[in-house]
Amino acid sequence: MKIGLYLKELRLKNNLTTKQVEVKTGISNSYISLIERNKRKPSAEILSKLAKAYQVKAEDLLRLIGYLPPIIKTKYGFQQIPIYNIAAIKKPFLISENIEGYSPLPPGLESYSTKDFFAIRVKDKNMTCKRIEEGDILIIKKQSKIEKGAIALISLNNEITTKRVVKQDKHIILQSTDLEHLPILVKETDDFGIIGKVEWVIHKF
Repeated sequence: MKIGLYLKELRLKNNLTTKQVEVKTGISNSYISLIERNKRKPSAEILSKLAKAYQVKAEDLLRLIGYLPPIIKTKYGFQQIPIYNIAAIKKPFLISENIEGYSPLPPGLESYSTKDFFAIRVKDKNMTCKRIEEGDILIIKKQSKIEKGAIALISLNNEITTKRVVKQDKHIILQSTDLEHLPILVKETDDFGIIGKVEWVIHKF
């Protein structure tokens, strides 16, 4: 079913006219008509407003049109999360064009929402360490802050890698878990950010 027809059915199900939807959302009734006739593709912002007016989850509409990756379940019922390709380093990389596959959410994490997690495949030796090898899949929990000593997926001057994050006084030190790479002191001039915490490693067999 096309998104326009589906949105029209939702509107009619809620006994709303396009004019009433305009009052609720601020979206002009003429533009709503164009969307329902599939003459215009609604933006993520417009879909979120319509979802609220039609009393449905915004995520469902965003997934339907492709703004969010679909939630997939395995035959055993495990929810799956997207595996993103970060070989070509660019920002942002968490976009649908970079999805190379899906991975089940590991045991113990099923109680979390899949939107809190994503996965990457280790394709660079710079990301390997004592327990992470090339070809492994890392399950990442999205968060911008991390506890001392945890392994994180970080961005440093447009390079995405995994490091153990250690905070000393006002300084941040990035450590590898092997002896091949020296610790890195994050400078004030560096473009540094924490993308998420490595919660699980699925090893390549």
